[in-house]
Amino acid sequence: GDANYDPAPEVNATVVVHTAELEVIAHDASKEYLAPIPELSFHYEGFVYDENATNIDPIEFAEPQVFTTATSQSQAGSYDLNATDGFAANYHFVYHNAHLVVGATAQHIAEFDVMPEATYGDGPLPLFSATSSNLPVEYHSSNPSVLEVNGTELLIRGAGQATIFAHQAGDANYDPAPEVNATVVVHTAELEVI
Repeated sequence: GDANYDPAPEVNATVVVHTAELEVIAHDASKEYLAPIPELSFHYEGFVYDENATNIDPIEFAEPQVFTTATSQSQAGSYDLNATDGFAANYHFVYHNAHLVVGATAQHIAEFDVMPEATYGDGPLPLFSATSSNLPVEYHSSNPSVLEVNGTELLIRGAGQATIFAHQAGDANYDPAPEVNATVVVHTAELEVI
């Protein structure tokens, strides 16, 4: 009031200030089968008043975490990346999830052993090989009339020379292995004419 007016009865109104929406956007990631999980990341969209994650009182702010159920042993495929557990006094988080893509990894044929020479009439020649993936190796012969592949052995069909190829075609988790080969010479048998 003043000299002419008594004080007016006080009145009031309540104003509610809601938290602002802050988007948490996870980033897609990728890795090869058996590789470690890469560092998972995200970014924010929606800070107001020129604020950012570094200039808010840490008592009023906790960064979200990004996680996945995938491990280094997870099969090739796509896995969800989820962001959660953030806190801010003046913001409410809206999470946008992403994906972790696990792709096939390289492999190689670590060993390939076959006898380099044989004689027509000898028994089957064993084939031995191993891959870094432990997947089975397949074989084929450049000259089946000399050496015929039968599973993991070579059947001698005639004298001559053949190159034996070892290959592994891969699967969902492994790329095809580079092909390796070895040459085998089959000598003629001794035949006595009496």
